[in-house]
Amino acid sequence: MLKAENVEHGIVASRPDQMYGWPGITRVQGQEILVSASERKYHVDPIGREVVVRSADGGQTWSLPYEVCDSELDDRDANLLTMPDGTIILTWFTSTTFVIPVNHGDYPEPWQQQWAARAEGQGLTEATCKCGWEAGWLMRSTDGGRTWGPPHQTPVGQHAGPSVLSDGRLICIGCGTREPFTSVWESMDKGDTWQQIGEVLGRVGKNGQPVIDENHVLELRPGHLLAIFRTQPRDSGEGFLYQSNSEDGGQTWSEARPLPIWGYPPHLVRLSSGAVLCSYGHRRDPWSIRAVLSYDDGETWDTEHIITVYAFDGLCDMGYPVSLEVSPGHILTTYYCNLKQSSTGEPEPAYLENAGGILYTRWTLK
Repeated sequence: MLKAENVEHGIVASRPDQMYGWPGITRVQGQEILVSASERKYHVDPIGREVVVRSADGGQTWSLPYEVCDSELDDRDANLLTMPDGTIILTWFTSTTFVIPVNHGDYPEPWQQQWAARAEGQGLTEATCKCGWEAGWLMRSTDGGRTWGPPHQTPVGQHAGPSVLSDGRLICIGCGTREPFTSVWESMDKGDTWQQIGEVLGRVGKNGQPVIDENHVLELRPGHLLAIFRTQPRDSGEGFLYQSNSEDGGQTWSEARPLPIWGYPPHLVRLSSGAVLCSYGHRRDPWSIRAVLSYDDGETWDTEHIITVYAFDGLCDMGYPVSLEVSPGHILTTYYCNLKQSSTGEPEPAYLENAGGILYTRWTLK
C-alpha cells in the first residue's frame, strides 16, 4: 500500500492580524498553480474578501495574495477549477451571519456583538444585507487567473464548488434545507445557467435537517460519479463522512451511506496511479489534516493506513484541505489555520502565535 514520505511544510499566505480560510486549488498549466482563499479578521466577518495566490514552480514559492472579489457582505469559501479549454472558474458564497444570531454555540455572544457593531459602523444596514448579493457566485478567467469576468449567481454556494466532467458539464450538489435530500445541479455553459437534475437521499439529523452537508464530486469515468459528504457532529452526533454514487451522470444517486472515516469536509482527487485520494480535516483530538486512499473507485477505503498530512499541537480553528497531484506521486495539500481564535472562541495556544494562514504540505506517495 502507498504511504506518505518526503514531507515538507510551508506557508502559502499569512499576514499579521489576518485570517485566511477555506482554500481552493487548481493547476493553470505545467507547474503553475493557483490557490484561492477568503481573507478576513475573524472566522465570521463582514470584511471577508476573496483572494488568489499564484505559484509558478509547483508550490515551492508563492506570490502575495491579490483580490478577486470584495462585496459588501462576508465573501467565503473560494474554490477553483480549470476547464478543459483552460478557462478557470472561481466559486464562492456570501453570508450575513455576522448580523444574525447563531444558536448552535460555535460563536460566543461577545463575538456576535462585535460583528454587529462593526457591521453597523460599516453601514451594513438590513437593506444592504438584502441587496441581492447574499448568494452563491461564480467568476471566470481566460488568462490564467490574472483578470476575471463579471460574477454570475449559482443555485448553491458551499465550500467545494462545482466539478467539471469529461463531457464539459459543471456539476455540484447543494445543501438541502427542508427535505431529506441535497439537490444536484448541472451547467452546460460554464456556469451561465443551471438546471436541477437530481437529488441525493440521506437520513435526517436531530435538528430535522439532512445529515449530509458540504461535499465534493469526482468523475470516476464517463457517467460514473462519486460524491463524499460531510456530516455535522452537533446535528447528527456523528461527524463521519458519507458516500453516494451515480451511474448515469448525476441524474440518480444511491442513498448516502456512512463511511468508517471521521472528519470533514472531504476533497477528492484521482491520482495518476489510479487511486482516489480523499483529504479531510480531523477536527478533534488529535487535531490534524488527513488523507485516505481507495484503490477500487470508492468501493472500499484503506482505513487501515490513514495518512496524517499535518498534526497540530492542540485544538484550533483549522482544516478544509484541498489536494493536487503536482507530478506523479507528488501531492500538494493546502489547508487553513486561524491564528486568532479557536473554533470555541478561546485564544489560540502559544505555538500558533507566529504561524497560520493558508498552509501547505508537499508529500510523496510511495
